[in-house]
Amino acid sequence: MWDREGFLENDHLKLRYLEKGKGEPVILLHGFGDSAEVWEFVLPYLEGPFRFIALDQRGHGKSDRVPLERYTTFDFVSDVEALRKRLNLGRLILIGHSMGGRNAIVYSSSYPKAVEKLVVIDYAPELSERGRKRILSALRTRPDRFHLHDMAEALREENPRITYEKALSYLKKITRPGDDGLFEWLCDVRLIHKMREGKKVLRDVNLWDFLPNLRMPTLFIRGEESDLVEREVLEKVALLLPKVHVVEVPRAGHAVPLDNPEETAQAINRFLFIQFH
Repeated sequence: MWDREGFLENDHLKLRYLEKGKGEPVILLHGFGDSAEVWEFVLPYLEGPFRFIALDQRGHGKSDRVPLERYTTFDFVSDVEALRKRLNLGRLILIGHSMGGRNAIVYSSSYPKAVEKLVVIDYAPELSERGRKRILSALRTRPDRFHLHDMAEALREENPRITYEKALSYLKKITRPGDDGLFEWLCDVRLIHKMREGKKVLRDVNLWDFLPNLRMPTLFIRGEESDLVEREVLEKVALLLPKVHVVEVPRAGHAVPLDNPEETAQAINRFLFIQFH
């Protein structure tokens, strides 16, 4: 599906990215525990001409792991800026889901002249306690090593919106096989361990502080059935920012690009082709 695979160095670590297409650059930032490949669910429905660049964020996919103290939001943001400079991108469109959405907000606020448009998928300055507890509960039941088919069944039980086949396809993008036939997570498992312990991981900034600097057209996409992002929070965001659009994708929870990739892409396509003045 991808045209090219590339690597760059930043902060003494190697980062990997995937590219597809030609045209205006669009950087894609995945969520926690995911990898660049998860965008393969959405890409077939995204319209061009765009140059899509999916980054394996630090500690994920085939990018390097770092000491735990170097997983701050600003570390992730520095990787995005390093990618932009490495590829000489100039202005770009930035799309992020979940953790990637948080990083996209902070990047866009820190480098507003570099971002033409911003898309944030199922993330917000405030997250529902109910959704956070569900995610934590799921993480606590997931072993570090497992049979792939067993984990696919578990994901299907957690998220009835996806089929067993899609759960299996998703897992193959975010895991790797061991020598004994068991699979393990591609992301830095120490981050999962910290979350299981109830430690505050990755959420180290107050996003409300960064919103006023989002001067570019911005789209917030919420899964209509999301238990993590509440509609009322996005309504507050829309009151703060004049160039914000809010869209809900039906038949989708927090994993919007996985649950309903076609309508997620349709929302993105409409937004990218709107002419703002």
